[in-house]
Amino acid sequence: MTETLDYADYVARPVTDGDRAPAAGLGERALRTLYDGPLLPYALLRHRLLLRRCRHTDRHTYTAFLRSPAQLRLLAGPVIDFLRPGGAGDDRLDIVLVACSNGAEAYTIASWLHRHRPELDFRIRASDLHPEMVARARAARYSAAEVLHGPFMTRAFLSDTFIEQGAEFVVRPEIRARVEVEQADLLDAERLRARFGPAPLVVAQNVLFHLPEPAAERAFAALTVLLAPRAALMVAGMNLDLRARLTAEAGLAPFAQDVRRIHQEGRAHTPPHWWRVPWGAEPYLPLRRDPVRRYATVYRAPLHDAETPTRGDAGI
Repeated sequence: MTETLDYADYVARPVTDGDRAPAAGLGERALRTLYDGPLLPYALLRHRLLLRRCRHTDRHTYTAFLRSPAQLRLLAGPVIDFLRPGGAGDDRLDIVLVACSNGAEAYTIASWLHRHRPELDFRIRASDLHPEMVARARAARYSAAEVLHGPFMTRAFLSDTFIEQGAEFVVRPEIRARVEVEQADLLDAERLRARFGPAPLVVAQNVLFHLPEPAAERAFAALTVLLAPRAALMVAGMNLDLRARLTAEAGLAPFAQDVRRIHQEGRAHTPPHWWRVPWGAEPYLPLRRDPVRRYATVYRAPLHDAETPTRGDAGI
């Protein structure tokens, strides 16, 4: 059974002027329609069995720039507004991003906030378990295949984020300056807290579904320990049942905006036969119990007792 995807499995996609993914081929659309429709019960059962039996790996390196434009809009809008209810202020916003892989997500967030929240002073403290990934992220130099294979890539994002040098894409200095990268173990809660916490924004995306359930629970607990009294957690790419349970137990409330679209954008990075890979995810099913919590990818921490909710906190 294949457990990892190499970049060779992803051809460079057409760059677009908007954030709508290029149309999939006829065969891919047919398979998605089949497994998300008439064969959905079969697909759900097979995926559940796969998750029980598969061997998990921490060597999965697939990532993408501009992975979910809808989630980035949520971040730059309601999430930042929640974290900074009185405006940008003078304090720097520290963002802790674990399991950063080659740095694609860290530089994506930095570029997006630099463009859409120019008044915001922020720093991203990214980390990864593997030294080779830390070195790649620090280098901030990428091949065309690494940059262009994401289905939502746009010319505007390329221009905002990179300088083309021959066959390479180099992250712009003003974006690179926002990101620090170091080695850290997601499962070492005590050291994570000592080095990174407390933080107003913690990002751990597309990593927890590669861990066995007990390890994923430990990692999630480590993430919640990092959260400041007023904080948000971005955690796409996690077993849906486990995420719904753990976020509820931790008292985390989902940001409800664009939940369906963000979930579906995440699925664009998986094959149409999503039930055959551990990181696959079911389609958005509105009749599921508490679908907003189940499919949300960004959650806010319960406010500290001393804090008075602002009007902007209502209805998140």
